[in-house]
Amino acid sequence: MVRSLDVADQRRLVTALLQIDGMRVRSTRDLCITVLERGLGRGLELIRHEQDMHDVWQLVDACLTCPGGLHMLVDALWNFYGDSLSVRAARAVVDELLPEPLLDPAERRELYQLVHALEAQGLNAVYFGDLPGLYRNAVGPLGPLGPAQGGNVWGIRDFVAYLEEVPLGTDGVPPLLTFVTDLTAYAKGPVADALDAWTARAAARFGVERARLRRPGALPAGRGTGAAERDAYLVIECRPDGADFDRFLVTAWLQFAGEPGIMLRCDEEPLPLGRLPALVESLLVEDHRVTGREVPDLTIEFVLPRALVDRPFDQFQVSVAGLPRRLGIEYPVVLRSLDRLRHRALHHNWRRKWERLRDDPEHASVHVIGRPGEYGDERLFTLLSDHTTAGLALAFPPGAGDPGAAEPGAADELWVGLQAGVPVVVWCRDGRGPDGFDRDARALLDSGDLLSLPRRVRDLRRAAVLSDEPDEHLGLHLALIFDDADRVPEPYVRLEPPT
Repeated sequence: MVRSLDVADQRRLVTALLQIDGMRVRSTRDLCITVLERGLGRGLELIRHEQDMHDVWQLVDACLTCPGGLHMLVDALWNFYGDSLSVRAARAVVDELLPEPLLDPAERRELYQLVHALEAQGLNAVYFGDLPGLYRNAVGPLGPLGPAQGGNVWGIRDFVAYLEEVPLGTDGVPPLLTFVTDLTAYAKGPVADALDAWTARAAARFGVERARLRRPGALPAGRGTGAAERDAYLVIECRPDGADFDRFLVTAWLQFAGEPGIMLRCDEEPLPLGRLPALVESLLVEDHRVTGREVPDLTIEFVLPRALVDRPFDQFQVSVAGLPRRLGIEYPVVLRSLDRLRHRALHHNWRRKWERLRDDPEHASVHVIGRPGEYGDERLFTLLSDHTTAGLALAFPPGAGDPGAAEPGAADELWVGLQAGVPVVVWCRDGRGPDGFDRDARALLDSGDLLSLPRRVRDLRRAAVLSDEPDEHLGLHLALIFDDADRVPEPYVRLEPPT
Protein backbone atom coordinates (compact mmCIF):
# COMPACT_ATOMS: atom_id res chain seq x y z
CA MET A 1 0.00 0.00 0.00
CA VAL A 2 1.28 3.48 -0.80
CA ARG A 3 0.30 6.11 1.74
CA SER A 4 0.64 9.73 0.75
CA LEU A 5 0.98 13.05 2.48
CA ASP A 6 0.13 16.35 0.94
CA VAL A 7 3.08 18.52 -0.07
CA ALA A 8 2.83 20.77 2.99
CA ASP A 9 2.78 17.88 5.48
CA GLN A 10 5.62 16.06 3.74
CA ARG A 11 7.69 19.24 3.75
CA ARG A 12 7.06 19.57 7.52
CA LEU A 13 8.26 16.01 8.04
CA VAL A 14 11.34 16.38 5.82
CA THR A 15 12.25 19.66 7.54
CA ALA A 16 11.93 18.05 10.97
CA LEU A 17 14.17 15.13 9.92
CA LEU A 18 16.79 17.49 8.53
CA GLN A 19 17.03 19.17 11.95
CA ILE A 20 18.72 15.95 13.13
CA ASP A 21 22.46 16.33 12.54
CA GLY A 22 23.01 12.91 11.02
CA MET A 23 20.23 13.29 8.44
CA ARG A 24 22.27 16.08 6.79
CA VAL A 25 25.15 13.66 6.14
CA ARG A 26 24.90 11.20 3.21
CA SER A 27 26.89 8.41 4.90
CA THR A 28 24.71 8.57 8.03
CA ARG A 29 21.57 8.39 5.90
CA ASP A 30 23.03 5.31 4.20
CA LEU A 31 23.50 3.69 7.61
CA CYS A 32 19.91 4.57 8.61
CA ILE A 33 18.61 3.01 5.39
CA THR A 34 20.57 -0.21 6.05
CA VAL A 35 19.16 -0.47 9.59
CA LEU A 36 15.67 0.36 8.34
CA GLU A 37 15.77 -2.30 5.57
CA ARG A 38 16.97 -4.91 8.07
CA GLY A 39 14.07 -4.08 10.35
CA LEU A 40 11.52 -4.12 7.52
CA GLY A 41 12.87 -7.36 6.09
CA ARG A 42 12.88 -5.88 2.59
CA GLY A 43 14.78 -3.42 0.46
CA LEU A 44 13.52 0.11 -0.09
CA GLU A 45 12.90 1.26 -3.62
CA LEU A 46 14.22 4.80 -3.71
CA ILE A 47 16.13 7.09 -6.04
CA ARG A 48 19.07 8.78 -4.36
CA HIS A 49 19.85 12.49 -4.80
CA GLU A 50 22.91 14.58 -4.06
CA GLN A 51 20.87 17.36 -2.46
CA ASP A 52 20.05 16.55 1.16
CA MET A 53 16.43 17.74 1.00
CA HIS A 54 15.69 15.81 -2.18
CA ASP A 55 17.34 12.66 -0.82
CA VAL A 56 15.38 12.80 2.45
CA TRP A 57 12.19 13.54 0.49
CA GLN A 58 12.71 10.33 -1.51
CA LEU A 59 13.46 8.41 1.70
CA VAL A 60 10.15 9.58 3.19
CA ASP A 61 8.35 8.52 -0.02
CA ALA A 62 9.90 5.06 0.24
CA CYS A 63 9.00 4.72 3.93
CA LEU A 64 5.37 5.60 3.17
CA THR A 65 5.08 2.43 1.07
CA CYS A 66 5.90 0.27 4.14
CA PRO A 67 3.58 -0.04 7.14
CA GLY A 68 5.41 1.45 10.09
CA GLY A 69 8.31 2.57 7.89
CA LEU A 70 8.55 6.11 9.20
CA HIS A 71 8.09 5.02 12.79
CA MET A 72 10.96 2.57 12.34
CA LEU A 73 13.09 5.34 10.78
CA VAL A 74 12.54 7.54 13.83
CA ASP A 75 13.33 4.56 16.11
CA ALA A 76 16.62 4.07 14.23
CA LEU A 77 17.47 7.74 14.66
CA TRP A 78 16.64 7.50 18.37
CA ASN A 79 19.10 4.59 18.69
CA PHE A 80 21.81 6.72 17.10
CA TYR A 81 21.10 10.09 18.73
CA GLY A 82 19.09 9.32 21.84
CA ASP A 83 16.08 11.30 23.02
CA SER A 84 17.36 14.62 21.68
CA LEU A 85 15.08 17.56 21.05
CA SER A 86 15.40 17.17 17.27
CA VAL A 87 14.56 13.42 17.37
CA ARG A 88 11.68 14.12 19.74
CA ALA A 89 10.32 16.79 17.34
CA ALA A 90 10.55 14.46 14.35
CA ARG A 91 8.72 11.73 16.26
CA ALA A 92 5.97 14.20 17.18
CA VAL A 93 5.41 15.08 13.51
CA VAL A 94 5.32 11.37 12.50
CA ASP A 95 2.86 10.56 15.31
CA GLU A 96 0.67 13.48 14.27
CA LEU A 97 0.57 12.61 10.56
CA LEU A 98 0.58 8.79 10.61
CA PRO A 99 -1.19 6.27 12.88
CA GLU A 100 0.89 3.84 14.89
CA PRO A 101 1.24 0.60 12.88
CA LEU A 102 -0.84 -2.38 13.97
CA LEU A 103 2.02 -4.89 14.08
CA ASP A 104 5.42 -4.60 15.66
CA PRO A 105 8.41 -5.23 13.36
CA ALA A 106 8.94 -8.84 14.53
CA GLU A 107 5.28 -9.73 13.97
CA ARG A 108 5.34 -8.17 10.52
CA ARG A 109 8.54 -9.95 9.48
CA GLU A 110 7.19 -13.32 10.63
CA LEU A 111 3.89 -12.78 8.80
CA TYR A 112 5.68 -11.80 5.59
CA GLN A 113 7.83 -14.93 5.83
CA LEU A 114 4.72 -17.08 6.24
CA VAL A 115 3.05 -15.32 3.30
CA HIS A 116 6.10 -16.07 1.15
CA ALA A 117 5.97 -19.73 2.22
CA LEU A 118 2.27 -19.89 1.39
CA GLU A 119 2.79 -18.45 -2.09
CA ALA A 120 5.61 -20.96 -2.65
CA GLN A 121 3.12 -23.84 -2.25
CA GLY A 122 2.07 -23.49 -5.90
CA LEU A 123 -1.25 -21.68 -5.58
CA ASN A 124 -3.12 -21.24 -8.86
CA ALA A 125 -4.73 -18.25 -10.57
CA VAL A 126 -8.15 -18.88 -8.99
CA TYR A 127 -6.59 -18.45 -5.56
CA PHE A 128 -5.19 -15.04 -6.47
CA GLY A 129 -8.60 -14.10 -7.84
CA ASP A 130 -10.03 -14.91 -4.39
CA LEU A 131 -7.92 -12.29 -2.60
CA PRO A 132 -10.40 -9.40 -3.13
CA GLY A 133 -13.13 -11.60 -1.61
CA LEU A 134 -10.98 -12.32 1.44
CA TYR A 135 -10.27 -8.61 1.78
CA ARG A 136 -13.95 -7.66 1.51
CA ASN A 137 -14.87 -10.31 4.08
CA ALA A 138 -12.27 -8.84 6.46
CA VAL A 139 -13.31 -5.19 6.22
CA GLY A 140 -17.05 -5.83 5.86
CA PRO A 141 -19.44 -4.42 3.23
CA LEU A 142 -18.89 -0.82 4.33
CA GLY A 143 -15.10 -0.96 4.57
CA PRO A 144 -12.68 0.85 2.26
CA LEU A 145 -11.98 -0.45 -1.23
CA GLY A 146 -9.14 -2.93 -1.46
CA PRO A 147 -5.85 -2.61 -3.33
CA ALA A 148 -5.91 -2.77 -7.11
CA GLN A 149 -3.57 -1.40 -9.71
CA GLY A 150 -4.45 -1.20 -13.40
CA GLY A 151 -7.27 -3.69 -12.84
CA ASN A 152 -4.79 -6.37 -11.64
CA VAL A 153 -4.86 -8.01 -8.24
CA TRP A 154 -1.73 -7.56 -6.16
CA GLY A 155 -0.11 -10.30 -4.07
CA ILE A 156 -0.87 -11.29 -0.50
CA ARG A 157 1.86 -9.11 0.95
CA ASP A 158 0.29 -5.99 -0.54
CA PHE A 159 -3.10 -6.91 0.94
CA VAL A 160 -1.46 -7.45 4.33
CA ALA A 161 0.23 -4.04 4.14
CA TYR A 162 -3.06 -2.42 3.11
CA LEU A 163 -5.05 -4.09 5.89
CA GLU A 164 -2.57 -3.00 8.53
CA GLU A 165 -3.63 0.56 7.75
CA VAL A 166 -7.39 -0.17 7.87
CA PRO A 167 -8.98 0.95 11.15
CA LEU A 168 -10.75 -1.45 13.47
CA GLY A 169 -14.28 -2.45 12.55
CA THR A 170 -17.26 -1.64 14.73
CA ASP A 171 -16.76 -5.03 16.40
CA GLY A 172 -13.25 -4.05 17.56
CA VAL A 173 -11.58 -6.81 15.52
CA PRO A 174 -8.54 -5.83 13.41
CA PRO A 175 -9.50 -6.69 9.81
CA LEU A 176 -5.96 -7.99 9.24
CA LEU A 177 -6.55 -10.81 11.73
CA THR A 178 -9.77 -11.81 9.96
CA PHE A 179 -7.91 -11.82 6.63
CA VAL A 180 -5.09 -14.02 7.94
CA THR A 181 -7.60 -16.38 9.57
CA ASP A 182 -9.32 -16.90 6.21
CA LEU A 183 -5.95 -17.10 4.44
CA THR A 184 -4.98 -20.05 6.63
CA ALA A 185 -7.65 -22.13 4.87
CA TYR A 186 -5.51 -22.04 1.72
CA ALA A 187 -2.31 -23.21 3.40
CA LYS A 188 -1.05 -26.76 3.79
CA GLY A 189 0.85 -28.63 6.47
CA PRO A 190 3.35 -26.69 8.60
CA VAL A 191 2.57 -23.37 6.88
CA ALA A 192 -1.10 -23.68 7.89
CA ASP A 193 -0.06 -24.52 11.48
CA ALA A 194 2.36 -21.58 11.61
CA LEU A 195 -0.22 -19.12 10.25
CA ASP A 196 -2.74 -20.37 12.80
CA ALA A 197 -0.21 -19.97 15.61
CA TRP A 198 0.68 -16.45 14.43
CA THR A 199 -3.00 -15.48 14.43
CA ALA A 200 -3.50 -16.94 17.92
CA ARG A 201 -0.60 -14.88 19.33
CA ALA A 202 -1.72 -11.70 17.59
CA ALA A 203 -5.33 -12.17 18.73
CA ALA A 204 -4.17 -12.67 22.32
CA ARG A 205 -2.08 -9.47 22.17
CA PHE A 206 -5.08 -7.47 20.91
CA GLY A 207 -7.47 -9.13 23.37
CA VAL A 208 -9.64 -10.66 20.62
CA GLU A 209 -11.29 -14.05 21.03
CA ARG A 210 -10.44 -16.41 18.17
CA ALA A 211 -14.12 -17.23 17.61
CA ARG A 212 -14.77 -13.60 16.60
CA LEU A 213 -12.29 -13.66 13.72
CA ARG A 214 -14.38 -15.61 11.23
CA ARG A 215 -17.20 -13.55 9.74
CA PRO A 216 -20.43 -15.21 8.48
CA GLY A 217 -19.13 -15.26 4.91
CA ALA A 218 -15.74 -16.74 5.77
CA LEU A 219 -14.21 -19.69 3.99
CA PRO A 220 -14.46 -23.13 5.57
CA ALA A 221 -11.24 -24.24 7.18
CA GLY A 222 -9.21 -26.60 5.08
CA ARG A 223 -10.14 -25.33 1.65
CA GLY A 224 -6.51 -25.26 0.63
CA THR A 225 -6.09 -28.95 1.45
CA GLY A 226 -9.29 -30.08 -0.22
CA ALA A 227 -10.87 -30.95 3.13
CA ALA A 228 -13.84 -28.74 2.36
CA GLU A 229 -15.19 -27.31 -0.87
CA ARG A 230 -17.39 -24.36 -1.60
CA ASP A 231 -20.16 -24.13 -4.12
CA ALA A 232 -19.12 -22.24 -7.26
CA TYR A 233 -21.39 -20.07 -9.40
CA LEU A 234 -20.99 -18.45 -12.79
CA VAL A 235 -23.33 -15.46 -12.64
CA ILE A 236 -24.26 -13.73 -15.91
CA GLU A 237 -26.37 -10.59 -15.84
CA CYS A 238 -28.18 -9.16 -18.87
CA ARG A 239 -29.32 -5.58 -18.37
CA PRO A 240 -31.56 -3.98 -20.99
CA ASP A 241 -29.97 -1.21 -23.02
CA GLY A 242 -32.16 1.87 -22.83
CA ALA A 243 -31.49 2.81 -26.45
CA ASP A 244 -32.19 -0.60 -28.02
CA PHE A 245 -34.57 -3.09 -26.40
CA ASP A 246 -33.02 -5.96 -28.43
CA ARG A 247 -29.55 -5.43 -26.94
CA PHE A 248 -28.24 -6.05 -23.44
CA LEU A 249 -25.26 -5.05 -21.30
CA VAL A 250 -23.63 -8.22 -20.05
CA THR A 251 -21.70 -8.58 -16.79
CA ALA A 252 -20.29 -11.87 -15.52
CA TRP A 253 -18.88 -12.93 -12.14
CA LEU A 254 -17.38 -16.06 -10.69
CA GLN A 255 -18.67 -16.40 -7.17
CA PHE A 256 -18.13 -18.74 -4.28
CA ALA A 257 -20.71 -19.11 -1.52
CA GLY A 258 -20.39 -16.41 1.12
CA GLU A 259 -18.08 -14.18 -0.93
CA PRO A 260 -18.40 -11.23 -3.28
CA GLY A 261 -18.07 -12.07 -6.95
CA ILE A 262 -14.84 -12.01 -8.96
CA MET A 263 -15.73 -9.93 -12.00
CA LEU A 264 -14.94 -11.72 -15.26
CA ARG A 265 -16.27 -9.15 -17.72
CA CYS A 266 -18.34 -5.97 -17.75
CA ASP A 267 -19.40 -4.89 -21.22
CA GLU A 268 -19.94 -1.23 -21.95
CA GLU A 269 -21.24 -1.97 -25.44
CA PRO A 270 -24.66 -3.68 -25.55
CA LEU A 271 -24.80 -7.07 -27.27
CA PRO A 272 -27.63 -8.79 -29.12
CA LEU A 273 -29.00 -11.75 -27.21
CA GLY A 274 -27.94 -14.06 -30.04
CA ARG A 275 -24.28 -13.61 -29.05
CA LEU A 276 -24.84 -14.74 -25.48
CA PRO A 277 -24.31 -18.52 -26.09
CA ALA A 278 -20.86 -17.87 -27.58
CA LEU A 279 -20.00 -15.56 -24.69
CA VAL A 280 -21.04 -18.21 -22.14
CA GLU A 281 -18.99 -20.82 -23.97
CA SER A 282 -15.91 -18.58 -23.93
CA LEU A 283 -16.23 -18.10 -20.16
CA LEU A 284 -16.54 -21.85 -19.57
CA VAL A 285 -13.75 -22.88 -21.93
CA GLU A 286 -11.27 -20.00 -22.15
CA ASP A 287 -11.38 -17.98 -18.93
CA HIS A 288 -8.65 -19.38 -16.65
CA ARG A 289 -10.47 -18.24 -13.52
CA VAL A 290 -13.39 -20.51 -14.43
CA THR A 291 -11.45 -23.43 -15.90
CA GLY A 292 -8.87 -23.30 -13.09
CA ARG A 293 -11.35 -23.21 -10.21
CA GLU A 294 -10.65 -25.74 -7.47
CA VAL A 295 -14.35 -26.50 -7.01
CA PRO A 296 -15.52 -29.00 -9.68
CA ASP A 297 -19.27 -28.40 -9.40
CA LEU A 298 -20.55 -25.21 -11.00
CA THR A 299 -24.02 -23.67 -11.11
CA ILE A 300 -24.79 -21.19 -13.89
CA GLU A 301 -27.12 -18.32 -13.00
CA PHE A 302 -28.65 -15.86 -15.46
CA VAL A 303 -29.78 -12.58 -13.89
CA LEU A 304 -32.54 -11.42 -16.21
CA PRO A 305 -35.26 -8.81 -16.70
CA ARG A 306 -38.80 -10.17 -16.92
CA ALA A 307 -38.82 -9.85 -20.71
CA LEU A 308 -36.16 -12.60 -20.94
CA VAL A 309 -37.09 -15.09 -18.23
CA ASP A 310 -39.02 -17.35 -20.61
CA ARG A 311 -36.11 -17.79 -23.03
CA PRO A 312 -34.58 -21.32 -22.99
CA PHE A 313 -31.17 -20.44 -21.55
CA ASP A 314 -30.66 -24.00 -20.35
CA GLN A 315 -30.87 -25.12 -24.01
CA PHE A 316 -27.89 -23.03 -25.13
CA GLN A 317 -25.47 -25.18 -27.13
CA VAL A 318 -21.87 -25.12 -25.92
CA SER A 319 -18.93 -27.03 -27.33
CA VAL A 320 -15.96 -28.16 -25.26
CA ALA A 321 -13.06 -29.75 -27.15
CA GLY A 322 -15.32 -30.39 -30.12
CA LEU A 323 -18.19 -32.06 -28.23
CA PRO A 324 -21.41 -30.00 -28.29
CA ARG A 325 -24.08 -30.35 -25.61
CA ARG A 326 -26.88 -28.35 -24.06
CA LEU A 327 -25.83 -26.11 -21.18
CA GLY A 328 -28.50 -27.43 -18.81
CA ILE A 329 -27.37 -31.03 -19.32
CA GLU A 330 -23.92 -30.48 -17.84
CA TYR A 331 -24.65 -27.74 -15.31
CA PRO A 332 -27.51 -26.74 -13.07
CA VAL A 333 -28.87 -23.67 -14.88
CA VAL A 334 -31.13 -21.31 -12.96
CA LEU A 335 -32.56 -17.84 -13.45
CA ARG A 336 -32.57 -14.86 -11.10
CA SER A 337 -34.79 -11.80 -11.14
CA LEU A 338 -32.99 -8.61 -12.13
CA ASP A 339 -36.15 -6.62 -11.34
CA ARG A 340 -36.28 -7.86 -7.76
CA LEU A 341 -32.59 -7.11 -7.28
CA ARG A 342 -33.21 -3.56 -8.43
CA HIS A 343 -36.23 -3.00 -6.12
CA ARG A 344 -34.83 -2.74 -2.61
CA ALA A 345 -38.32 -2.57 -1.16
CA LEU A 346 -38.82 -6.19 -2.26
CA HIS A 347 -35.72 -7.46 -0.45
CA HIS A 348 -37.33 -7.76 2.98
CA ASN A 349 -39.96 -10.33 2.00
CA TRP A 350 -37.36 -12.12 -0.12
CA ARG A 351 -34.84 -12.43 2.70
CA ARG A 352 -37.50 -13.46 5.20
CA LYS A 353 -38.66 -16.35 3.00
CA TRP A 354 -35.15 -17.35 1.97
CA GLU A 355 -33.98 -17.58 5.57
CA ARG A 356 -36.98 -19.75 6.42
CA LEU A 357 -36.23 -21.99 3.44
CA ARG A 358 -32.53 -22.18 4.26
CA ASP A 359 -33.13 -23.01 7.93
CA ASP A 360 -36.00 -25.48 7.45
CA PRO A 361 -36.06 -26.72 3.82
CA GLU A 362 -37.99 -29.90 4.60
CA HIS A 363 -41.11 -28.01 5.68
CA ALA A 364 -41.15 -25.43 2.88
CA SER A 365 -44.17 -25.66 0.60
CA VAL A 366 -44.81 -24.85 -3.08
CA HIS A 367 -48.06 -23.39 -4.39
CA VAL A 368 -49.09 -24.88 -7.77
CA ILE A 369 -51.24 -22.87 -10.22
CA GLY A 370 -52.70 -24.61 -13.26
CA ARG A 371 -54.24 -21.71 -15.24
CA PRO A 372 -53.35 -18.02 -15.67
CA GLY A 373 -55.71 -15.66 -13.87
CA GLU A 374 -56.87 -18.36 -11.48
CA TYR A 375 -56.34 -15.97 -8.57
CA GLY A 376 -56.68 -12.24 -8.19
CA ASP A 377 -53.42 -10.42 -7.52
CA GLU A 378 -54.16 -9.51 -3.92
CA ARG A 379 -55.50 -12.95 -3.06
CA LEU A 380 -52.48 -14.64 -4.59
CA PHE A 381 -50.12 -12.26 -2.81
CA THR A 382 -51.83 -13.14 0.49
CA LEU A 383 -51.61 -16.87 -0.19
CA LEU A 384 -47.93 -16.68 -1.10
CA SER A 385 -47.16 -14.50 1.92
CA ASP A 386 -47.78 -17.47 4.22
CA HIS A 387 -44.53 -18.07 6.06
CA THR A 388 -44.23 -21.70 4.96
CA THR A 389 -44.64 -20.95 1.22
CA ALA A 390 -41.21 -20.73 -0.42
CA GLY A 391 -42.07 -21.77 -3.96
CA LEU A 392 -44.47 -21.20 -6.83
CA ALA A 393 -45.09 -23.63 -9.71
CA LEU A 394 -46.88 -22.52 -12.90
CA ALA A 395 -48.22 -24.82 -15.62
CA PHE A 396 -47.85 -21.90 -18.06
CA PRO A 397 -45.19 -19.31 -18.91
CA PRO A 398 -45.18 -15.94 -17.10
CA GLY A 399 -47.47 -13.39 -18.67
CA ALA A 400 -49.52 -16.07 -20.47
CA GLY A 401 -52.75 -14.37 -19.47
CA ASP A 402 -51.58 -10.84 -20.40
CA PRO A 403 -49.09 -10.06 -23.18
CA GLY A 404 -48.17 -6.81 -21.44
CA ALA A 405 -47.19 -8.58 -18.23
CA ALA A 406 -43.57 -8.87 -19.33
CA GLU A 407 -43.09 -5.19 -18.54
CA PRO A 408 -41.58 -4.46 -15.10
CA GLY A 409 -44.27 -3.49 -12.65
CA ALA A 410 -47.09 -5.20 -14.57
CA ALA A 411 -48.84 -7.84 -12.49
CA ASP A 412 -48.88 -11.52 -13.39
CA GLU A 413 -48.39 -14.62 -11.27
CA LEU A 414 -44.60 -14.43 -11.47
CA TRP A 415 -44.46 -10.76 -10.47
CA VAL A 416 -46.87 -11.32 -7.57
CA GLY A 417 -44.68 -14.21 -6.40
CA LEU A 418 -41.55 -12.08 -6.55
CA GLN A 419 -43.32 -9.30 -4.63
CA ALA A 420 -44.33 -11.81 -1.94
CA GLY A 421 -40.67 -12.81 -1.58
CA VAL A 422 -40.93 -16.31 -3.06
CA PRO A 423 -37.33 -17.34 -3.89
CA VAL A 424 -38.21 -20.41 -6.01
CA VAL A 425 -40.45 -20.35 -9.11
CA VAL A 426 -40.75 -23.14 -11.69
CA TRP A 427 -42.87 -23.17 -14.84
CA CYS A 428 -43.34 -24.92 -18.14
CA ARG A 429 -42.26 -22.72 -21.03
CA ASP A 430 -44.61 -24.21 -23.62
CA GLY A 431 -47.64 -24.59 -21.35
CA ARG A 432 -49.00 -27.97 -20.27
CA GLY A 433 -52.40 -29.21 -19.27
CA PRO A 434 -52.90 -28.32 -15.62
CA ASP A 435 -53.50 -31.92 -14.56
CA GLY A 436 -50.40 -33.29 -16.25
CA PHE A 437 -48.23 -30.45 -15.01
CA ASP A 438 -49.56 -30.80 -11.48
CA ARG A 439 -48.62 -34.50 -11.51
CA ASP A 440 -45.14 -33.99 -12.99
CA ALA A 441 -44.33 -30.91 -10.92
CA ARG A 442 -45.35 -32.54 -7.66
CA ALA A 443 -43.25 -35.60 -8.50
CA LEU A 444 -40.26 -33.29 -8.95
CA LEU A 445 -40.94 -31.13 -5.92
CA ASP A 446 -41.66 -34.05 -3.60
CA SER A 447 -38.44 -35.90 -4.47
CA GLY A 448 -36.27 -33.73 -2.21
CA ASP A 449 -36.07 -30.42 -0.39
CA LEU A 450 -36.21 -27.17 -2.35
CA LEU A 451 -32.56 -26.31 -1.75
CA SER A 452 -31.53 -29.26 -3.94
CA LEU A 453 -33.90 -28.23 -6.74
CA PRO A 454 -31.27 -26.82 -9.16
CA ARG A 455 -29.46 -30.14 -9.32
CA ARG A 456 -32.67 -32.14 -9.48
CA VAL A 457 -33.91 -30.01 -12.39
CA ARG A 458 -30.59 -30.68 -14.14
CA ASP A 459 -31.14 -34.40 -13.54
CA LEU A 460 -34.64 -34.07 -15.02
CA ARG A 461 -33.15 -32.44 -18.12
CA ARG A 462 -30.72 -35.34 -18.42
CA ALA A 463 -33.59 -37.81 -18.05
CA ALA A 464 -35.38 -36.03 -20.92
CA VAL A 465 -32.37 -36.53 -23.21
CA LEU A 466 -32.37 -40.26 -22.39
CA SER A 467 -36.13 -40.68 -22.87
CA ASP A 468 -37.80 -42.08 -26.00
CA GLU A 469 -39.50 -38.73 -26.71
CA PRO A 470 -37.14 -36.05 -25.39
CA ASP A 471 -38.99 -33.16 -27.01
CA GLU A 472 -42.15 -34.09 -25.11
CA HIS A 473 -40.42 -34.52 -21.77
CA LEU A 474 -41.00 -31.78 -19.19
CA GLY A 475 -37.26 -31.63 -18.45
CA LEU A 476 -36.46 -29.77 -21.67
CA HIS A 477 -39.26 -27.24 -21.14
CA LEU A 478 -38.86 -26.43 -17.45
CA ALA A 479 -37.59 -23.02 -16.30
CA LEU A 480 -36.43 -22.38 -12.75
CA ILE A 481 -35.93 -19.15 -10.85
CA PHE A 482 -33.79 -19.90 -7.81
CA ASP A 483 -32.97 -16.66 -5.98
CA ASP A 484 -30.42 -17.09 -3.19
CA ALA A 485 -30.79 -14.02 -0.96
CA ASP A 486 -27.49 -14.82 0.77
CA ARG A 487 -25.61 -14.25 -2.49
CA VAL A 488 -26.47 -10.93 -4.03
CA PRO A 489 -24.48 -10.34 -7.23
CA GLU A 490 -22.35 -7.24 -7.52
CA PRO A 491 -22.99 -4.36 -7.69
CA TYR A 492 -26.28 -4.77 -5.84
CA VAL A 493 -26.53 -4.12 -2.13
CA ARG A 494 -25.70 -7.15 -0.04
CA LEU A 495 -28.64 -8.09 2.10
CA GLU A 496 -26.85 -9.06 5.31
CA PRO A 497 -26.37 -6.28 7.88
CA PRO A 498 -22.85 -4.88 8.25
CA THR A 499 -20.67 -6.86 10.64
